[in-house]
Amino acid sequence: MSVRPPQFTNNADKDPLAAALEQEIFSEKASTLSRLIKKLEKALEHLREAEADPAATDDLKRDRLAEAGEALWHVTIQRELCGLRQHREFNDHLRVPRSVRLCMGPASIIKDRVNR
Repeated sequence: MSVRPPQFTNNADKDPLAAALEQEIFSEKASTLSRLIKKLEKALEHLREAEADPAATDDLKRDRLAEAGEALWHVTIQRELCGLRQHREFNDHLRVPRSVRLCMGPASIIKDRVNR
């Protein structure tokens, strides 16, 4: 039995409408990822401000942690949709705290988990 490598289609063989659609989908994925990263950066900034403020209540800190955890969750999902499966270096680059990484998920679930 012989094994042959996968055959890659040439761009000239592709339907031009399908190629245009693929390009548009890729562009939308990248654009969405960019917006979500900006939202994550803002959430991390709010969390750092709350943690640095001695007058900040525990509820405020918990809300900011939940906000950052949810933003990280959205970014992680979108990165995986874009084919980016390694997240450690990305999280290290953005200086995502360990507490946010551990609380990644929907904000409502995070608030319930932290209140227990």
